[in-house]
Amino acid sequence: MNTAKTIKKSYKFRIYPTKAQTKTLEMTLDLCRELYNAALQERRDAWKLERKSISLYDQQNQLPKIKKIREDLNSVYSQVLREPLRSLDNAFSSFFSRVKKGEKAGFPRFKSQNRFNSFCYPQSGFDLVENNLKLSKIGKIKIKLSRNIVGKIKTCTIKREIDKWFVFFVVETKGEPLPKTGKEIGLDVGLENFVTLSDGMQINNSRYLETAQKQLRKAQRRVSRRKKGSHGRRKAVLQVKKIHQKIRNQRADFQHKLSTNLIKNYDLIAIEKLNIRGMSKGIFSKQINDVAWSNFFNMLRYKAESADKKLVEVNPNGTSQICICGERVEKDLSIRVHHCQKCGLKENRDIVSAKVILERALGQSVKTQT
Repeated sequence: MNTAKTIKKSYKFRIYPTKAQTKTLEMTLDLCRELYNAALQERRDAWKLERKSISLYDQQNQLPKIKKIREDLNSVYSQVLREPLRSLDNAFSSFFSRVKKGEKAGFPRFKSQNRFNSFCYPQSGFDLVENNLKLSKIGKIKIKLSRNIVGKIKTCTIKREIDKWFVFFVVETKGEPLPKTGKEIGLDVGLENFVTLSDGMQINNSRYLETAQKQLRKAQRRVSRRKKGSHGRRKAVLQVKKIHQKIRNQRADFQHKLSTNLIKNYDLIAIEKLNIRGMSKGIFSKQINDVAWSNFFNMLRYKAESADKKLVEVNPNGTSQICICGERVEKDLSIRVHHCQKCGLKENRDIVSAKVILERALGQSVKTQT
């Protein structure tokens, strides 16, 4: 009997719309963005003028009347039109949650053309027909299926990334448990090395953003020299975006390969539960954003769930100031060697931190494990 856990998995594929289809996709984006902004304005005005809250249910029920006035909305599949309203409702839910927790709230904002790049078929209106993606109200678009889709497709999201178009399928499927290895590992992420393992291995930080800085500065200077609103400036801005996209792709490829390798080789992976958002506001913000620890941890989470492996997050307080024997060993960032006067351990500070992280996850002495 198959007892594998049901999970959700995402697939990304490139699609190749014709010029006419590209115009239709862009028009759909514009209409969805306009609907999102109008719904946000309605909620703001209702509260400001009448102290009245408007719900998702209220706004979705207005759609039939709006479509009679705005006939161009009839060119968009009905379920697609509901998604911007649901997205706005989620934004408000997150806002109120942050207010309740006493965090910096960040009221939902209006979306500009550059900040609204996707629309979603949440339940129906899409289908895969041979090498084509069939979208209601748009037609058949050529798709490059680079791998087999395993499971039941639940949602279909169309996204524009600079000058290319992609489809994202969220699939409900059974996890694929990997063979147990009987091994556990602790990970200490850093800026000098991307990650240090408790077994002593260190993975270099590739610094993709830093490596591309010269090329990026040159492209940004080209933008500043072009006249605002000109074709030349739009072309220069596009080049800057492509450089950033290449950096993101390189980083994602590296992290996917590393996370997959870790999940295959270890049954338990221990990491720190870091406040990365808070850390990225400090003096090392640029370097922290470049290494993108959050993306890496997210990859480990969903891959561990699918493979029936354990990812344990531990309290990060003091992991760099404590020895595996329990003694506190104070040291600032300039001190790269851990030297415990109590037990005599002398080792790279990041390796010791990784061992402490593993110790906390296991709840027992790392000394007996190594």
